Amino acid sequence: MPEFSQALSQKEFVVTLELDPPRGVDTTRLTETAKALQGRVDAVVISDHRGATPRQSPLWAAHLLRESGLAVVLTMTCRDRNRLALTGDILAAGAAGLQSLLLVSGDFVTLGDHPGAKPVYDLDSVQALQLAEVLRAGSDLAGQALTGAPELFAGAVAAPAATPLEPQLIKFRKKLQAGAKFIITKPLAEAGQLRSFLERSGGVEIPLIAGVEAAGPEALDDAARLLADLRGSGMARGVHLSMPSAPERLADLLKACGL
Repeated sequence: MPEFSQALSQKEFVVTLELDPPRGVDTTRLTETAKALQGRVDAVVISDHRGATPRQSPLWAAHLLRESGLAVVLTMTCRDRNRLALTGDILAAGAAGLQSLLLVSGDFVTLGDHPGAKPVYDLDSVQALQLAEVLRAGSDLAGQALTGAPELFAGAVAAPAATPLEPQLIKFRKKLQAGAKFIITKPLAEAGQLRSFLERSGGVEIPLIAGVEAAGPEALDDAARLLADLRGSGMARGVHLSMPSAPERLADLLKACGL
């Protein structure tokens, strides 16, 4: 099975793309969309209740897409899991052969359509990365030995467009220290945001993939121009494309970007 880590080690510039699990049990649209992307992207990032809206577990969606031959990055949010649930889901992912994880804090529940939900945040995204490192080494957070350690390639998110930026820079440095193997940024408005972030952060030695989001079909050309700017700048090892308002048009986004 292809792995995202292989693409990062073998290619100068990678392309990832974000897909949401369905709001229900029918995975037909998800698998059909994924098939149309086969051979055009280096990995599909499966979101985890993106925007604090409930969807099917990303574990099952990630498993389905991996079985179809796609490299998959599985997102896990700290918002919805305590350390026991995070441990269990990371071990389940490892048992299913899902090595690549994107560990995030998650949007706050008031931003979603279930504002009365109780957020967890037992661990934050930095601590989740530390958990992944502990599990990979063969024990849990209580020091209990595992019967088989998962092979993990865990990454994190950065927000170069955040205002103020300093708190994000502090957390970004902590994520690097916690063992993040790659970074995917939140969507950028223009390449200068990433340039400023890198200058103020002191740079990054692990692969950084820049987020490019098309707000809708009318924004395909803008997304394509931003991708070209980022690729030409040499600041990023790749781009992460998303189009949450019209996922059925993701193939059009790839075409507009020349991919």
